[in-house]
Amino acid sequence: MEKRISIYIVEDDKLARTTYKLMFEQTDEIEVCGAFETAEECLENLKRKRVDVVLMDIGLPMMNGIEATRIIKRRFSKTKVIMLTSHEKSDEIVASISSGANAYALKDTDFSALLTAVKETNKGVLWLDPRIAGVILTLMPKPESTDLNNLYTKKQPNKKLNIKVSEQDIEILKLIRNGKTNREIGETLHISEHTAKSHVSKLLRKLSVRVRGEAAVKAYEYHLF
Repeated sequence: MEKRISIYIVEDDKLARTTYKLMFEQTDEIEVCGAFETAEECLENLKRKRVDVVLMDIGLPMMNGIEATRIIKRRFSKTKVIMLTSHEKSDEIVASISSGANAYALKDTDFSALLTAVKETNKGVLWLDPRIAGVILTLMPKPESTDLNNLYTKKQPNKKLNIKVSEQDIEILKLIRNGKTNREIGETLHISEHTAKSHVSKLLRKLSVRVRGEAAVKAYEYHLF
């Protein structure tokens, strides 16, 4: 018999946490080693017992799932992380993948699909809910040429923005890329949350994008990092 996949579940909603735990415990392939309300509890337990996969809610009461994932990938690099969310927000998706998450699933994903996500992620496969994959495709930069010869033999020149981007803009973009909230951006830059929100809004307008995830993608596309 193959070794069961060990998992931790991190979900602040008690009903959802209990439901996930009960469902996975009904399978022969998964061993639920713990179910936690906060990311902090998960990180403490990882010090004592490493697991193969962590199911991580993105919106947690203290440390959010994105920050927790960054810590897990830095300290426990062999542990895979599946990010769980109830939203299809492009900024959350980009921040989650940038944090090192190995999979991204919506909370209303069918359990059989979620079980597949755990098994595939444990193998090292990047697993995305099909609805999430569609959002990512809309964010990808379009090639300047449809000529395959040009794509394969000619290196496209770096794109340049026709606007001036300040050092503070770059710093804010990096924080957005890392999934930081307006409050966290304010704390990092030693400004108020209101001022941080204003800076982010101005930056989005400057880059001609609607949401934070698009700003991060555009920053990559124009080599702003």
